[in-house]
Amino acid sequence: MDIVIVQALEHIRCGFLNVFFGIFTALGEEFIIAGIIAVVFLCFDKRAGERALVAVLLASCFTTGIKSAVRRMRPYTTGLVSRVDIDLPLISTTSLDADMSFPSGHSTSSGAFFSTLALNHRTPLRITLCAVFTFLVVLSRLYLGVHYPTDVLAGLAIGIGCAFLWEYVCYRMFFGRLYVFLGIALLTLPLLFIPQTATESMFRISALALAAAFGLLIEDNFIRFTDTKRWWKRGLRLAVAGIVALVVFLPLKLWLPEGNWSDFLTYFLTVFAVFTFATFLIRVLKI
Repeated sequence: MDIVIVQALEHIRCGFLNVFFGIFTALGEEFIIAGIIAVVFLCFDKRAGERALVAVLLASCFTTGIKSAVRRMRPYTTGLVSRVDIDLPLISTTSLDADMSFPSGHSTSSGAFFSTLALNHRTPLRITLCAVFTFLVVLSRLYLGVHYPTDVLAGLAIGIGCAFLWEYVCYRMFFGRLYVFLGIALLTLPLLFIPQTATESMFRISALALAAAFGLLIEDNFIRFTDTKRWWKRGLRLAVAGIVALVVFLPLKLWLPEGNWSDFLTYFLTVFAVFTFATFLIRVLKI
């Protein structure tokens, strides 16, 4: 059934649908979703941004761990279906790891992100829009020939499950929520020392999850910046966060040798600096 579905979608490919599904697959890109969440967290609603961020990172930790352990080959590698080649700075189907098909990371992140939005804004219109966007992201991965239906269904289940799990944790133990997140993030560390799971993706998601956990704990307990409704302040906040990220990221990327542990350190320190130093500047400068 997996092969029948992806082959059926291959038969309807055309230039318009390539662009259409290319746009929607971008909505599942982890870096694009992270950028959207960063804007929400810094500029609009800190609590909503935190919930979306943690749900996406938790789901991504589970999915990346399973991906790294299972190592399922993508459908286009079998020769039974072709791949739609997209090679843009933020969206690419040509640079994917061929053996990281199950579960789908795009389905995981979009399921977690849009489910969190729906849970926090429970109106019929918003729930419907979140469901439609999630479905189109999932469908785009099948259309492009980079995942099987079972890949996207598993990713979707993980994403939605983590969104509901985190909603339950926040509701039941609000003041201890970030310690729960930290505990789960710490569980990714042993996977970095197991050859089967010590992939580049695993190093990266572990660094992001740990940096976010420690950073959010420090911000929540000591910095505590507040939301703003002024657009000029929102713009300045993004500028401050962007500058802090670049000041940390670029030297580390240039000076550290290539390797998974160098990437781990680079991403950890960059994200940690944004959640601590950037938010501290936002509060001190009163923007």
